[in-house]
Amino acid sequence: MGKLKATVTEVAAVARSAARVGEACADGTRGAEREGHPTMSAVGTGSSPLTNRGELEALAIADHSDVSLVMSDKGELKVVSVRVPVNGQIAVIDGLRVVIGEESFLGLAEGVDDDAYVRATSAVLEGVFGFGLTRNLGQRRDFYGETWELGDNWGHVGFGGAKQNSTVLISLSGQGTIAAKPGWEGRLHAFLTGRAKRPVITRVDLAHDWFDGEVTVDQLDQMHTDGYFTNAYTIPTCQHAGDWKNPSGKGRTVYVGTRKAGCMFRGYEKGMEQGDSTSPWVRGEVEMSNKSRLIPFDVLLDPSGYFMGAYKKAFAYLSLTVTPQRGDVKRKATEIALEASIKMVSTQVGKYVGVLADFYGPEEFVQMVRNKLGDWPKRLKVPDYFYADTPVHRQERRKSFNEFKLDSSDYSGALGMVV
Repeated sequence: MGKLKATVTEVAAVARSAARVGEACADGTRGAEREGHPTMSAVGTGSSPLTNRGELEALAIADHSDVSLVMSDKGELKVVSVRVPVNGQIAVIDGLRVVIGEESFLGLAEGVDDDAYVRATSAVLEGVFGFGLTRNLGQRRDFYGETWELGDNWGHVGFGGAKQNSTVLISLSGQGTIAAKPGWEGRLHAFLTGRAKRPVITRVDLAHDWFDGEVTVDQLDQMHTDGYFTNAYTIPTCQHAGDWKNPSGKGRTVYVGTRKAGCMFRGYEKGMEQGDSTSPWVRGEVEMSNKSRLIPFDVLLDPSGYFMGAYKKAFAYLSLTVTPQRGDVKRKATEIALEASIKMVSTQVGKYVGVLADFYGPEEFVQMVRNKLGDWPKRLKVPDYFYADTPVHRQERRKSFNEFKLDSSDYSGALGMVV
């Protein structure tokens, strides 16, 4: 078991250090000033190292290598991935939706058909996030006619639609922000302010975690009562979800403000949401939308500034000035997940394993029963761009079917003759 633990840990470390999936898509336009759009702040142009093109690479806003472990009431260990702020940040981006014009990919698409634009979009997003489009979901979503999966179900991208004004929707989920290659915020900012046409951030979720119970949802609720969430003279609405009269351990949420106003706060018991009824872990999220405001692109480079600015009195009262410190528990999480997996296999099919391994021999038995595709079980698969499926622009292009393998020179016009 010790050897297996060490192997998994070493593989993860090698994968991270060897992964060089893609670089920023903006060629020399990082931080370029465009009319009506913000310029790159000092966050992305400070003492960052140079890329191999001589550009300054934007500093990573957060690291996604840490995970939190929670124990469900059924005794099941759960590995919950989280993003931890770095480089002086206290908040991270936990979800994002961006709309850009289709013309952003002119000159990049090899052709003018829909497939060419999908492949071009996939290539650009791989350069930004480390993963691209993987499969057509075959459904309409968000009023777009065609939807593609982003990475390993880490978001989606929409194309087409009668009322979408020739735009493309890029939606990155919370899991997608965890899986993305570190520094994606700066690369996306460079693309939006450099190459993208008609770019708009339509929604962004910013998050701060209190892992050890430094703040409770009861405190957050009382802060609303005491006026700390009141900006100017307007008292925002306050709503509750979960059992507040008799807390059951399933988790409670306090909502401040509404989506209609373009800015809403929610504080909820994240650990309990994941199944641990005794977890002290609370998450605070600020959701911004462009319904009644413009979301500057600089939110990608300074999420903490916009998080703090959303409810100044409240967050100043909470003294959110120090980055939450979390130990490197990924290795331990992997070990615990492996031990739990072995226990599960032993309990459910251990008798069969013993008999069949003795009959066929251990090596032959393992080859017979192992997954032929090399897939990992979900409980052992932490979201990571390095393990994403092959994006469509790297897959072999589909060839049109031609039963007789004819080309234009074989056409004699006979099919158009009247008999």
